Amino acid sequence: MRPLLVAALFVGCATTSPAPRSEVHAASPVLDPPVARVGERTIFQSEADRRAGDEFFKLQDQVYELRVDTAERIAIEFLVERAAKQDGVSPDDWVEQRLEQGLKAPSEADLQEFFARVKRSLPEDATFADVRPQLQRAMLREQKVKRARGIFDQLKREAGYQVLLPMPDRPRKQVDATGPGRGPSDARVIIVEFADFQCPYCSKASEIMKKVAAEFPGDVRVVFRHFPLSNHPLAPKAAEASACANEQGRFWEYHDHLFANPRDLDETALKAHAVTLGLEVKPFVDCLESGRMKALVEKDRKAGEALGISGTPAFFINGLPLSGAQPEEAFRRAIERELGR
Repeated sequence: MRPLLVAALFVGCATTSPAPRSEVHAASPVLDPPVARVGERTIFQSEADRRAGDEFFKLQDQVYELRVDTAERIAIEFLVERAAKQDGVSPDDWVEQRLEQGLKAPSEADLQEFFARVKRSLPEDATFADVRPQLQRAMLREQKVKRARGIFDQLKREAGYQVLLPMPDRPRKQVDATGPGRGPSDARVIIVEFADFQCPYCSKASEIMKKVAAEFPGDVRVVFRHFPLSNHPLAPKAAEASACANEQGRFWEYHDHLFANPRDLDETALKAHAVTLGLEVKPFVDCLESGRMKALVEKDRKAGEALGISGTPAFFINGLPLSGAQPEEAFRRAIERELGR
């Protein structure tokens, strides 16, 4: 069955000032229950929520995703059981039969390409022949996961599945969407991403973002802004290097290449990446060594801090915050809600 899709990491923090006491005490005890009392001072839920700020909203989002994803899993189990009963087979057999239909063994070229992508995460002495069986199993598993998603989505469409629980309301933030972007400038949904090239969660989120945005061609634009973390010493220079690549109109190629090579972020490697990607090397090296992109990276970082960001990745979808290692469905639902506004 489809795995439960819940955010694994929520990061970022912000605080907001409490409301005046007169406003807080005027609230209805039924709608705004008291949380604590100290002397003559009563602290109501609304005040505590406001003081918690973004942390409260992140927990709200987490609860929402848990409820919706669990409901989706229950719905899929119900639909599979119903379809399997009609066909006179067990639910597991019903799913397996459909997963096997049209399943193709990956070609040697596909396996070689896959090996090249994952080689850096393997032991240095691992050869293609050593790991070929594992690569083949992994690629077949990927095919099955993709087919399962398609099967379940079709079942839901045919049954008229819909999410009735409204997404929690959150205050929108004014986010400057300046920076390298993918997608049309007049898109109805603007996603501003703050990320760090040394952050493994950012690498995974980048792939999810690319995939989800491709599902809404013409409607979504993704803008990248830099937020190198203080505990990632190689991230600031990697950010500067990507900005240098942007001067040649090659930001996204360089961006994707850095995330694909997370171990190679020292300055020598950053220059080597420019050669590999066919950038004009001298202007790139001059730009990187001059340090003139440091101000741009720092400007992005300060903008992120002003928005309450303290960890990566962090996203703002038309100004609505969505932080941490979120599943595809969280982005998809947020985009669909914005398109339906």
